[in-house]
Amino acid sequence: MSAKGFDVGEALTSSFNILIKNPKILIPQLISSLIFTIVSGLSITPLLSGLGGWFLLILLTLLLTGFIVYTIVSGMYPLLVKEVINGVSPDLAAAANTAFKKVISLIAASILVSIIVAIGLVVFIVPGLIFLIWFFYTIPALMLEDKGALEAMTASRYFVRDKKLNTLAVIILLGLAAIIGSFFSIIPFIGPIISFIIGLVVAAWASIAQSYIYIKYAKPPTL
Repeated sequence: MSAKGFDVGEALTSSFNILIKNPKILIPQLISSLIFTIVSGLSITPLLSGLGGWFLLILLTLLLTGFIVYTIVSGMYPLLVKEVINGVSPDLAAAANTAFKKVISLIAASILVSIIVAIGLVVFIVPGLIFLIWFFYTIPALMLEDKGALEAMTASRYFVRDKKLNTLAVIILLGLAAIIGSFFSIIPFIGPIISFIIGLVVAAWASIAQSYIYIKYAKPPTL
């Protein structure tokens, strides 16, 4: 059973406080964001494009590496948040090791959810949003309850069944924060740096929020 609904303001505030009080939790997201930024920059670099086929191979290798790092990082946050809630200092190395051991399940879950949500958005926006809400807690379910990809997706859908509007509100508010941060990129020189920092914080905040909500509002608790 899961507790009915949750306080959106409390969830976002508590999640942000976890980030502020444990700034080292930003490190995994920083690594993932830096890799994404580097890959994005290389994809439009004229010098590398002159390498022909080698450029494509390098780019694909970097994209694959970035995706693997991203999935490992996403798997780390439920474990880190769980430690903070339990009053333990978050262990980045241990979380990364545990997430790495489940990387296949993490990749499978990420791909399946992405495909399902994308199809829903293409067919019609509303189904895509519904799928996004259903599977928003897939990664916490996978990592905290030792489930496989499909089992975690099912657990997420079960957990969110009476929390749809609350979860949608969380997604919208975090999305607005990310959009606002992206606007700073139009400012010359310092703007892209500010935008990167805000995007980094919001991305980590989002991972912490979904983990915090799943841990606190699951019954019995996933601790």
